[in-house]
Amino acid sequence: MNVIMAIDGVLKRPESDGIIPSGQLLYHGLAATHTIHLVDTDDTFNRSKVVAESWLRSHGLNKHIRLLKPTTSEPRNPYVRQVRGLRADLPVDLVVIADPGAAADLLADGYTVSLFSHPRYTRPQWQPGYSGEPRPWDDLVAEIDSQDQHYASDARRTAGPL
Repeated sequence: MNVIMAIDGVLKRPESDGIIPSGQLLYHGLAATHTIHLVDTDDTFNRSKVVAESWLRSHGLNKHIRLLKPTTSEPRNPYVRQVRGLRADLPVDLVVIADPGAAADLLADGYTVSLFSHPRYTRPQWQPGYSGEPRPWDDLVAEIDSQDQHYASDARRTAGPL
């Protein structure tokens, strides 16, 4: 099984060079039985693949097959183009990503997506701009609801043997 895993927000804290311990555990757990491909944004590690690989090795993250950095600057959802580009080379079975917008786009493309959500604050109320209203989740929830409705009304499911 080919697993695409984002570095920022899953393995590395976006605001620093710190490791996310639960992401590290997920990496090692998946790498034990699956093939891991890492994707990264163009601004992480100052665009340097060498620095990225050094950071990964220093944190014991050395079981992946390859590290992909974007070839062009992609302002919105930089991971989406990378994952879509991999489809020609290999079957992508799972994408682990921390960006809800990218997750919604990839889910709409037909990928199985695991949204890795690591809290920056232990309690939501501690966030500086907390309003109690859902924010980026709305797009993801809407996409899941849309797919559930399409699946429920798909005549092919009850038309007989496939």
